[in-house]
Amino acid sequence: MKFSFTAKIRFVIILMLMISIIQGTILLHLLAGDSPNLLDVQNTIYIITFLQLIVAIIIISYIPIFLHKAFNEMHHILKDISRGIYNIDVDLAEYEKTTDKEFFTVIFSLKEMIKSIVKFDKLKKDKIVEHHNRIQAILNLTEDGFLIIDNMGKIIYSNDVILETFPSMQEKTNIIDSNFPPEIENNIKKYAILVIKSGSKQVSQNNFFPTLKKHITLKSAIVRDSTGEICGAVIALTNLPKLSEDKKIEQKKIEQEANK
Repeated sequence: MKFSFTAKIRFVIILMLMISIIQGTILLHLLAGDSPNLLDVQNTIYIITFLQLIVAIIIISYIPIFLHKAFNEMHHILKDISRGIYNIDVDLAEYEKTTDKEFFTVIFSLKEMIKSIVKFDKLKKDKIVEHHNRIQAILNLTEDGFLIIDNMGKIIYSNDVILETFPSMQEKTNIIDSNFPPEIENNIKKYAILVIKSGSKQVSQNNFFPTLKKHITLKSAIVRDSTGEICGAVIALTNLPKLSEDKKIEQKKIEQEANK
């Protein structure tokens, strides 16, 4: 590894100090005689001052260039991290050859931090997927139907019971903008719009669905984000019938004809 930045600056400072000591020694020697040569003293001062000026110019020029190069390498890594890009290939072997050791330790720490972030992201993603699958399994095992919609009316999730009974209510469908069969339009859609526009939980409604020949109860709950802002709602449909395969096909045909 190359000399560190601190070692280089220390060397230059020691060099300037040595030049000053040499200057003082020469001047004392020249002035020690009975008749000192003032021209020699003057020339010595000029020469030593010129050497000190050269060293000072080197320091003034070197420090900004060195710091710019060192911080520029770290800036590129931090810029990628700030954008959420964590698959950064930090070649430590190359940095160890070309980077000052003080700054190399920072780059090494950045690489370790990236590893920790990637590991945390993976664990977080795994845990979110695990909880999502658990909740999805629970919702699919229940006999009730569940719709999760955002505050724009887009269906985020519909469990198997909903899809079996109302095949047209697929995920990513906008319940506000889409056209559905009359019983969905007059009951589920109307109720969902009321929940979204009011931004609050609505009282349960017990509505009759002609094609199902049953009364279905609609219930609602508001979903909020981490700041407490409303980001959607959950609509529950209870008392849904268990449809046979023939009934599912018949229900699907009814909805397809209604959508034409």
